[in-house]
This record gives sequence, structure tokens and C-alpha cells, in this order.
Amino acid sequence: MNIVLRVIIDIFIVGGCFFAFAGAVGVVRMPDTFSRMQSSTNVTTLGVLLTLIGALLYFIFVMHSWGSAAKVVVIGVLTVLANPVGGHAIARAAYRIGIRPEKELVIDDLDDEDACVEPSGAAAAPGAKAANRHSRAAHSTVICFFIWYTPLFL
Repeated sequence: MNIVLRVIIDIFIVGGCFFAFAGAVGVVRMPDTFSRMQSSTNVTTLGVLLTLIGALLYFIFVMHSWGSAAKVVVIGVLTVLANPVGGHAIARAAYRIGIRPEKELVIDDLDDEDACVEPSGAAAAPGAKAANRHSRAAHSTVICFFIWYTPLFL
């Protein structure tokens, strides 16, 4: 194996580990929920992607395993899609239950009463509407869980 290729692969993997560790430190050190979520989604996504680039180079040029390289690409695509969506969903849910940032927001699009209300198609009984909202939330949670953990089983 070419030593230059090995150094490049190692740089990607070490860089990914650094950003993943920085994201973990950010979760502990950030002052409020929304800052922690930014740290946990953005920084760790970069860490995972750098590690996956290192793994992709390793599988293509060292192992010559195109199947494993394809799995790494799928994991990367799912990470890029799932992390921001999951972070946004958790942040919006935190805002809905009353958690606010420590500093006052300059622009607060969710401050309006109707911003956090889901649109209703047909008039239903209040109990049925609440049950429908909770079942949709549970359904979304299950979907996010499977999107997040499916790459582990590939």
C-alpha cells in the first residue's frame, strides 16, 4: 500500500474523530438546549463524514471492496439527511414544550400562536385530534429511529 494514501486515510479518520469529540464536548459545555443541538448535529455530522471519507478511501484503494464502499456511501447519505432533520425536529419540539434560548431571539418565527399549530383537514373532536397528533409524533419517532440506526445493520 502506498504510504501517502495511508497518511491521507489516517488524516481523514483522525479529523473525523476530532470533530466527533468536539461535538461531544460542545454538548457538555454549551449553555442551552439549542446550542447543544447545534453542536450535536453540525459538528458530529462533519466528524462522521470525515471518518466515512477515510473509510471509503480505505475500502476502495486498499481492500478493493466495492460492496463495503457502497455501504459507506449509503451511511454518509443517510447521515447527511437524518442529522439535520432530527436536530430540527428535536429543536422544534423543545420550543413547543416551552424551552427557550437564554438570550432573547432577534427573529422568532415560532412566537406566533398559529406557528406551532398543525393544520387540520377536517373538524374532529378535541380528543380525537390530540390522539391523532400523538400517534403522528410516535410514528415520526419510529421513522427517525429506523433512519438513524439502519446503517448499523448494513
